[in-house]
This record gives sequence, structure tokens and C-alpha cells, in this order.
Amino acid sequence: MKTLYTIGDSFTYGDELDDPKHAWPYILGDLMGYRVDNLARNGASNDYIVKTTVEYLQSNTPDLVILAWTTPDRIDIGGKTATVNHDPIIFKRWNEDWAREKLQTQINLMEKYVLKDYNNFHCATWIDDDYFKGMQNYIGKFVEWVDGTPHGICGHPLELGHQRISDKIAEYIRN
Repeated sequence: MKTLYTIGDSFTYGDELDDPKHAWPYILGDLMGYRVDNLARNGASNDYIVKTTVEYLQSNTPDLVILAWTTPDRIDIGGKTATVNHDPIIFKRWNEDWAREKLQTQINLMEKYVLKDYNNFHCATWIDDDYFKGMQNYIGKFVEWVDGTPHGICGHPLELGHQRISDKIAEYIRN
């Protein structure tokens, strides 16, 4: 069976769903006939996305890779994700321009070097489409696709939102 590798933050993990196996990666896998390796986690940073993907690809060769990028104001420090809301001291002298440049570098690195031999696509939870200018394999932004669907108390999409995300990705891949 073909393998789909996905990674991202809480939207890709399936936060606030009764069962994370109802998140969009598993719906998409069922729809397209793929076994799913979803290494997303709640609050994941782009550092985590890059590091985990590189480590995963050292011993796995998935047939399809989908990276779901998150906001640049999350960073990994010593294996722990730090955020503006949870770790304000770390972000006291935060430089937003540096964070944006770092994210652009991470996206370019993954696209041009790490994923060059894989069937891969990029999407985003929150970030601007500008990070993906000129990329033919950028699908779009989750928050736009789930607008008008039910959300959990913390704002994550519920089942209908995850269905919409998987339908949108499947449509893009098939065309």
C-alpha cells in the first residue's frame, strides 16, 4: 500500500476531534488509498516540522508528502516548543523579520533539497501565501477552507472542517 506522510500543527494533528484518526490526513488517506504516517503534534513549530521530516525521510520513502506549515512565532528550544503566549520571556526581544526570514529559509530548504525527489505539497494553517510564491505545489490555507464550519472551543475545525481540508487537497492533487 502507498504511504502518505503528513506533518503540521494542531490542525493536522486533529486537536479537538473525538479521535485524532478523524483528522484530514486520515480522511485523505482513505479517500486516495494511502496508509498514513501523520507526525503532526499540537503546537508544533516549523522547527519541529523540518527536523521531524528530515529524520523521517532518513528511514522512510513515502509516496506522497504533505507539509502543513504553521506560524513563524513558535520555536523549538531543547525539544520543547516555545510560543509568545506560553513563554513571553523568551519572546521579550523577538524579531518578527528574523522569524519570517527563517520560515522562508525553512520552506525553501525543504522544497529545493530535502523533498526534491518526493511527490510533495505544501499548505499552511495561518501563514501568508507570499511564502510560497512561484511554487506550483502550494495548495492553500486551512483557515480559509474551514470558514463557516463548526469549530471546537479552542477554534480548531471539527469533522466537517477536516473533510473540507481533505477534499480540497485531494482535488488539487488529482488535477
